[in-house]
Amino acid sequence: MKNSRVPGRLLIFALLLPRLLFGWLRHKPAAANVRRIVVLHQFLLGDALMATSLLAKLRQQYPAAEILLACPPLQAGLYAARPYGVQVLPWSPRDFSAIWRLCTLGRVDWVLLMGENRLSFLARAMGARWVSGFAGEMPAYKNWLLDEAVPYADTPEAWTDTAARLVDGPEPARFALGDWPLPQAALPDLPARFVLLHVGASSATRYWPADSWTALAQLLRTQGLGIVWSCGPGEQQLLPVAGILPEDTVLAGTLSLPQLRLVMARAQANVCPDTGVAHLAKTTGQPLVMLFGPGAEILFGPGRFFAGSPFAGVGPAWFPCRNQRTVHHREVDWALRCGRRLGNAPPACRRPLCMEAIQPEAVAAAVGRMLQPND
Repeated sequence: MKNSRVPGRLLIFALLLPRLLFGWLRHKPAAANVRRIVVLHQFLLGDALMATSLLAKLRQQYPAAEILLACPPLQAGLYAARPYGVQVLPWSPRDFSAIWRLCTLGRVDWVLLMGENRLSFLARAMGARWVSGFAGEMPAYKNWLLDEAVPYADTPEAWTDTAARLVDGPEPARFALGDWPLPQAALPDLPARFVLLHVGASSATRYWPADSWTALAQLLRTQGLGIVWSCGPGEQQLLPVAGILPEDTVLAGTLSLPQLRLVMARAQANVCPDTGVAHLAKTTGQPLVMLFGPGAEILFGPGRFFAGSPFAGVGPAWFPCRNQRTVHHREVDWALRCGRRLGNAPPACRRPLCMEAIQPEAVAAAVGRMLQPND
């Protein structure tokens, strides 16, 4: 049963069953009585970081409350500096002891689900007095135990701004580095002036061709910039071997997320596909160029919350197969994106032409425009 979800699910069911049989009070606590809030998720890195606006708004609206962030263990180290005064609780659906700790926290006034309403079953097992999530997740049973179902925006906006809609009140103040201080961490030697090129991505449909990375690196070198290559663990095969020069620095899956954040904060600019590391760069205040192929900038760009940092999105504004209208398993009328996986059988993506359409010259030009005011 090691690494199985079964023990945790049995615990949740055992604690949940009496509540289902005998009911619970559906009454949202008054703001003055909210002492402990839990933000509960198992999102991948990018979606979690885009939802930083939710943490900011919670702190803004509930300055005296204890705010706990229950998140995947690999993300927990990023929150060691306690942004917005948040305390992190690492957990996994396969970790019985972590689920037990969540279920024995004691008083929990409010649980917020970033987008995974299936976790409402755990929230109820925790004894939450009120559970909020976004409306419309499919299949419908995931929404049964919500007390409050908040609709997505009916006009285009970035997910980072949507996330804050779970909390009533004015929008949170824009992200500032002082709200999430940089870590203290040992780093390898880095060039004096460099651009970080992160070649990895959470989906193969977001990989940019090796020849394009090679061409971009050469263009940036002509601007007098050093090159630092980055990828995640197990992504070393994505590095463009032919395009890496002896004077380049290669960080191939060797850094923790806090260390990577610190490297990105020291870069003159960061270039990343639309993936979790790109959203990590948004928390550094440094210039970011994001490569958009399957994803849309309106959904996954900086939005209003991260608008204070230099940003450029590069990629086709429209692409024929970017035609799906779902966000986190919800139908969103105005959204256009592609969530297909790479493969040969329809409806899979056989070849990510949207990424191949991104020209290295356009990316290098975007970097140059953002660096020009600083030179």
